[in-house]
Amino acid sequence: MFLSTSEHTADAKNRVSVPASYREALRNDPYDAIYVLPHFDGPYLECGGEQFVQQYRMDIANLPRYDPLRKDLEVAILGSIRRLDFDSTGRVTLPKEFITHAGIEGRCAFVGCDSHFQIWNAQTHADRLGNIRGRLAARLADPAEAERMGGGADLGSLLRDSESLQALLKGEKL
Repeated sequence: MFLSTSEHTADAKNRVSVPASYREALRNDPYDAIYVLPHFDGPYLECGGEQFVQQYRMDIANLPRYDPLRKDLEVAILGSIRRLDFDSTGRVTLPKEFITHAGIEGRCAFVGCDSHFQIWNAQTHADRLGNIRGRLAARLADPAEAERMGGGADLGSLLRDSESLQALLKGEKL
């Protein structure tokens, strides 16, 4: 499992240290490596271990053989993913085209997403995280959304009935 966010520096040779907890999560994989994909949904790299690749393979295999979506996913994912082996210090060398895709210039953010992780330009991720927090705060301010997102009826009622919590979610001072 990949959790937390940490920043690391990509050196002049595009080498970057993978967080120790991420390497530990991969210790039972057949290769001492990560799989990295320049994601088609934004300027970041999606990464993981053998299970990460197998999940994509199964998802794609579930589509009909000649489905245009399957063909696109085969090229965009299976045709683009690379295995990057760790060196003796736990670093990988990111291919130049991956660095360019993610806009990495020095600092990069490793973002844990449970079964996989992402690598972002550190500033792009910080900006993105601010936007995500704002969207979530807006959604949680709606009791029905809070309940739908797993907060339960109690959280929904608490948010609906508490003026101070509503003010906090809106960013107002108490």
